[in-house]
Amino acid sequence: MIRLAVVDDHPAIAAAIEAAIHDRIDIILVGTVTSAAAAADLVTTTMPDVLLCDLWLDGEAAGLDVLALCAGAGRTSRAGPSTPPRVLVLSGFDQPSFLRAAFEGGAAGYLSKSSTVADIIDAVVAVAAGETRFPPVTLRALRDAPRRPSARELGAIRLLARGASNDEIAVGLGISVKTVESHLRRLFGRYGVLSRTELAMLAVREGWVASEP
Repeated sequence: MIRLAVVDDHPAIAAAIEAAIHDRIDIILVGTVTSAAAAADLVTTTMPDVLLCDLWLDGEAAGLDVLALCAGAGRTSRAGPSTPPRVLVLSGFDQPSFLRAAFEGGAAGYLSKSSTVADIIDAVVAVAAGETRFPPVTLRALRDAPRRPSARELGAIRLLARGASNDEIAVGLGISVKTVESHLRRLFGRYGVLSRTELAMLAVREGWVASEP
């Protein structure tokens, strides 16, 4: 029996999954939550074999944080420690940098939200059996996609994209101006951009920050 849990802020996703497996004897839905903050308790209390997790939660790519949580911690049951759940990322984003981040973070698969429920269930069964489910572009994405910035770097980029000065970024993040300058030099070099505008445009294009209306 595959114990499946779902983290998705669209309740319709969990409802569709539950309906699809209602008559199956090989999969049971053990719990659902709608936020990354609730994911830790979900994993601890339900001990799923597979965690189907939305990439975009709480207004950001918090699904990657859930992935890191699962990759870094095992589960404990009455029988003792066991392996963490295999995470199947569900995403509405097709930017290769997100695929790269999920792959390098230990995800067992990466599915588009345009996938049919049948395809999602097939992927759940596959990853529970030890297989992986990634789109054909995985190898190209790993080779060519820009690496996702760290959480602190993303904080700086978000403020930069809103037009904040280095002084304002420093205050916003609680760091020194010199540290901000160091972050920006590193980001410019890593992504081959020459200006703050280019860095902000790259971040929006890759989906690291939301574009302003």
